[in-house]
Order: sequence, then structure tokens, then C-alpha cells
Amino acid sequence: MKLIKLSKIHEGKYLSYYVADYMNNNGHIKSYEFISRDKNLTIETFGKGKPQGVGMVSFSLDKNKVLLQKEFRLATNNWVYNFPAGLIDEGESVEEAAKRELREETGANLIEIIDVLSPCFASQGTSDEMMSIVICLCDGEIKDSCFEDEEIEAGWYSKEEVEKLLDEKVYMSVRTQMFLYQWVHEK
Repeated sequence: MKLIKLSKIHEGKYLSYYVADYMNNNGHIKSYEFISRDKNLTIETFGKGKPQGVGMVSFSLDKNKVLLQKEFRLATNNWVYNFPAGLIDEGESVEEAAKRELREETGANLIEIIDVLSPCFASQGTSDEMMSIVICLCDGEIKDSCFEDEEIEAGWYSKEEVEKLLDEKVYMSVRTQMFLYQWVHEK
């Protein structure tokens, strides 16, 4: 495929809507719609971004529980289970953002970073947004989100409790569901 033209159709407060015109392998010109957090995306910068967000797979200090949040997500009009996540502020490192977001959304304290995974796409079918996943240990009293526009119920979940969520077929983000399935079924 060859990118021919990139057009910004709409710029919102947080997301911009783009149309990418490209030539497919058969020589046909097609258009693809997507969103981006980059308000100034160009053909030269498209696909060369850096992570805009961070997600935390947070374990208890004994590694027997994982921290999940049940959050009302307006884009789905449903409660969705996911790992704590958020945007990286200007000038902030991935590690700093992980610590801040974890505290803001759950009240938990990041104690140790086990690993920071390479940047990945959050929803490659609809967006160029990239995020970094931080695997960490944390503790502390779980509290409500400090933002009035976020409805988050955070809590610690054992493998048995996660298995029950999976059996009940509750809504989850794709990365959360995939990780939790693997965690529950590891031998």
C-alpha cells in the first residue's frame, strides 16, 4: 500500500478525525478513516508517533491479586473492566505517568516497576494512538478517582475472582481480557 494524501476532516478537543487516501496492491485508490490525538498529523509524521498513553498491569506485592477498575465508558455506554490507564502529560516519562495515573484513578501507590513493554497501538483499526504498558507492583488504600468526570470502581482481584468475571462475560477492554485469560489459565 502507498499513502497518497492525508486530510484532517475535524479537530476536536482531544481527537482529530482524518482520511488517508492510499493506493492498494491492485492499484486502486481507497480512503481510510481514523482518529488521532495528533492535531497536526502529516504524511511525513504519520506512523512515527510516540506513546500518548500508559496502561498499568498492577499486581499486589505478593503477586496474588491484580488491580482492575470497572469504569463507565461513554464511547460504549457501558461499564467496562480494564487496567488503569491514562494520557502521558507533556514532558512526563512513561514511568512518571504510570505512577501519577495509578494514584489519580485508584489511590494505589506504585512501588516497583517490573517491566515497561515496547509501545503498542491502542486500537489499530480506528486510531494511530500508541501507549506503553507498565508491569508493576503496587499497594495502598484503593480510593475513588480524583476526577468528577470519571466513574471508576477500582479493586483487587484474585485469580478466582477474575475467573468469575470471565465466566460472567462482563465487558472488558481487549488487552485486559486477553491478559486476564492468560493469567487465570497459566500453569
